[in-house]
Amino acid sequence: MADSSGHVLVTCAPPNPNGDLHLGHLSGPFLGADVLRRHLASRGVRTSYVSYTDDHSCYVPRRAAELRWTARETAFRFTRRIEQTLALAGMSPDYYSHPHREPRHDATVQREFLRLRERGAVVERTMPTPYCQVCERFVYEAYLRGQCRFCDSPCDGTYCEECGYPQDPDGVREGKCITCGTEPVWRDSRRLVVPLNEFADRLARLYESAAWSRRVLDYCEKLLAMGLPDVPVSRVDGYGIAVPLAGWEGHVLDTWFSGIFGYIAATDGHQEALGHPDGGSRIWSDPGTTLVNFIGFDCSFSHAVLWPALLLALDRPVLPGHIVSNEFYYLEGEKFSTSRGHAIWGADFLNEMPADAVRFHLCLTRPETERTNFRRTDFVRTRREILAGLDDWAGGVVELLAATSGSVVPDVAPADHPSALRGLADHLRTETERALDPAQFSPRRAAAAVARTVEEAGAGIRSLRAGGSGDPTGTARALAAHAELLATLASVSAPLLPVWAGNLQRRWGLAEVAAHDTPRWPETGARLMPAGSPIPGVYEPAFGRP
Repeated sequence: MADSSGHVLVTCAPPNPNGDLHLGHLSGPFLGADVLRRHLASRGVRTSYVSYTDDHSCYVPRRAAELRWTARETAFRFTRRIEQTLALAGMSPDYYSHPHREPRHDATVQREFLRLRERGAVVERTMPTPYCQVCERFVYEAYLRGQCRFCDSPCDGTYCEECGYPQDPDGVREGKCITCGTEPVWRDSRRLVVPLNEFADRLARLYESAAWSRRVLDYCEKLLAMGLPDVPVSRVDGYGIAVPLAGWEGHVLDTWFSGIFGYIAATDGHQEALGHPDGGSRIWSDPGTTLVNFIGFDCSFSHAVLWPALLLALDRPVLPGHIVSNEFYYLEGEKFSTSRGHAIWGADFLNEMPADAVRFHLCLTRPETERTNFRRTDFVRTRREILAGLDDWAGGVVELLAATSGSVVPDVAPADHPSALRGLADHLRTETERALDPAQFSPRRAAAAVARTVEEAGAGIRSLRAGGSGDPTGTARALAAHAELLATLASVSAPLLPVWAGNLQRRWGLAEVAAHDTPRWPETGARLMPAGSPIPGVYEPAFGRP
């Protein structure tokens, strides 16, 4: 990936603007997409990270009714909160599209829908659809709640959060209307549908060589074995992007269908903002573009099945090169729940804690292949044992250099650095590089490598402090190696600890790259802190004592 000559396009599954982001939200696609974007920037790879808010989601008017706001007002207010939280966490995309405010989004969705319709990929069906006789309306997704037909978990009307399988059009078990609580009846309705089974062979070939999360691929293979369904992509509703066909007034396009075109519209918006009006089209028409989608597992059907089928139907050359999924992140052993007040809101927490501390702990506990858990006691331990330890180590190096060599790196050849510290630097660089490659992406592994480095190097610097100046030559060799190791850590850990790494690189005069203010990845064999490099005599702790 680091040698890629094409563009890497990173996306994050768009959030519903019906509430703020809690730590569970931040731990998944938002964190992953930002870490990868920063890592690729450090490797000199041309990278864009785009996303948008799902303004047209049916969860927005449902939330609006609860708050007695309009749907547009709800989307606007919560989008602002979402962006503020991402900014506090240092996770803002390069371009964050706002469909309600950017006509490009709706126009792109309708244009691509018409192309699919012309190619026969979207057809009309009359099918039974849940209808609430009390509310006098068809009920879909946010307005229908029951049991998943596949795993029996509580489930809304479109996709199951637990197993990811689609519920529409066959419906959930024991479904109830969210608004009035009554059981809907089934009525025939006209809907526009994508017959996915027509794409089964092409999707199977895609899955054979896909470098995606293993659980996503297993899910796709099971769906193929079950037989791919006809997927409804329209619904009778007054909120959403209108179906641009005569005779279909009052029907809107499902946002689960239109989401891939939201990524395309956001790419266009980003490139136009940079002064490249045709840049988005070039990126999406270039076979050399690598598309990396970050999702929660519950978004697997759209990103791994439906959207690739739509791209295939349109003969687009860019298909997902990597799909990186995550599982649920629990809070103190239970699911985050806004209705029960069981949540830690990202903005509140980030206003109290250093952003790097939050990012690092989320990396260390990220739910990559299994459900993991946020506990306040664990977070305190991360700050006390790892991040405060990083401050102590760096402070000790700076203090000893000031005392023994006039705050410059001693004149010691790298070959004379203690072998244990050289090995630690090599392991840190190698392990972080492997962990942050999109094919095996794991910020948890990268954070664990940082933690090991801090623990072992911190022990070494405490030993030097305790030993005084009994061996000046040995002290000089060790301090030269510690300075090099700290510089290496600042370079390779910047995707996880961007504030700390950026501050150290500026104070120590390390080279930067233009994108995302990220230190350049250290080349093999290159020396970051040559003999005589000045080191400021004071180190400002970044994390404080918990």
